[in-house]
Amino acid sequence: MVSGTSSARPGPGALRAAGGRNRNPARYSEVLSRLQPEAKATTRGATESRVYTEASPSVVLIVAGDALGSGVLVSPDGRIVTNLHVVGEEKEVGVIFKPATEGAALDKKDLRVAKVIRRDGVADLAVIQVAEVPAGRIPLKIAGAAAVQVGADVHAIGHPTGEAWTYTKGVVSQIRRDYAWAADDKLEHKATVIQTQTPINPGNSGGPLLDDKLEVVGINSFTSEGEGLNFAVSGEDVTALLAMTADRAGVPSNVCETKELSSGKSKKPKGDEFVLDTDCDGKGDTLMTVPFDRREAITYLADSDGDGKFDTVMIDEGQDDQLDLAMYDTDKDGELDLEGYFRPGENEPYRYEKLPPKTK
Repeated sequence: MVSGTSSARPGPGALRAAGGRNRNPARYSEVLSRLQPEAKATTRGATESRVYTEASPSVVLIVAGDALGSGVLVSPDGRIVTNLHVVGEEKEVGVIFKPATEGAALDKKDLRVAKVIRRDGVADLAVIQVAEVPAGRIPLKIAGAAAVQVGADVHAIGHPTGEAWTYTKGVVSQIRRDYAWAADDKLEHKATVIQTQTPINPGNSGGPLLDDKLEVVGINSFTSEGEGLNFAVSGEDVTALLAMTADRAGVPSNVCETKELSSGKSKKPKGDEFVLDTDCDGKGDTLMTVPFDRREAITYLADSDGDGKFDTVMIDEGQDDQLDLAMYDTDKDGELDLEGYFRPGENEPYRYEKLPPKTK
């Protein structure tokens, strides 16, 4: 049983269904055949009905091989947040948006392909992206940390055990910072989590925990043994992941060809410096330093959001055009607070870890 300490782990009751490893895309049809179309929502009052009606079109069903999970649309360009254990190691997954007709059956023609564009193995989060969003789907806003209060009503929408677009309601029981847990993916996770009495089940993984204003206060992630012990990774962890825009992932940018605007000499370390334009706006956004000593790392200082301040450091340890480490200032306070680690041949970190705050 999970205790209230930050080092506790859930027992056998942890969420499992969305964490399956057998992910053969050819089995999509078989998986979809197990789904039950959502029934007309039964809610107790005007607030509950409004939350379901307005938020459910932005909640998606994710199909990863023979596993099901949930996700939430967070940007007009098709970015969707879910749990990492929902997508596993897949590079692409299937996504289904809620049918326009309430209760309509689903089949393979409703499936859209989404690319997995970001992973956070520490907080058990992932970002996927579809090429096109159906008309009328409004991205949901991520709530700030101050928006979550113990005792507040919260709402969940997801697909528990294949029951598509199911609504449940509960209250926030507690907010637990630096909470550690491990689930079926065997990874060690740590994040700020929202403990809630809102009923969630396998298939809710990756779906939103919402407040009355339809803001996402967390991503429903795991349960523990006992009554009403359900946990969602906080919106502040989601915000940190989303803050790492595509051009933070590596140089050159995947949007356009990087251009060198100017060059000079670096004194410390001794080497060459280059001002780069990685987003093709004609302005320098990255300072690249190449030491003369090949035993020293190439470094990139990047301004990811165009505010004129460097907020990302990227490191190529072997001077082999392969990024090894990136560090980010996600909250814009002038201190690096997140690290990302790269696999060979990839320009997007596969794992992130929070950096401890600097002591004053």
